[in-house]
Amino acid sequence: MRDLITILGVPIDNITKEEAGEITLNLIKESNKSCKMIFAPNTEFVMKAQKDKEFFDLLKLSSLSTPDSVGIMLGAKMQKKKFKERIPRTSIF
Repeated sequence: MRDLITILGVPIDNITKEEAGEITLNLIKESNKSCKMIFAPNTEFVMKAQKDKEFFDLLKLSSLSTPDSVGIMLGAKMQKKKFKERIPRTSIF
């Protein structure tokens, strides 16, 4: 079961960089020719999703969604929650 923190309706995984790497490798191995979506939402993603339903729906369907920005970290803090760590998209690959 995924540990998620939701920022303005956008679910984001509460994981470490190491866990993100393991999940990514498993998604690749288990893909069986099916599409897997990995996102690294930042503040701009979440704000765009508020005005673009199609984008919002895609973000909600992600197989993995990592907290990319300080704004996302602050969004969790405002809810009295905390991400394990910030995972910029460039650090996954």
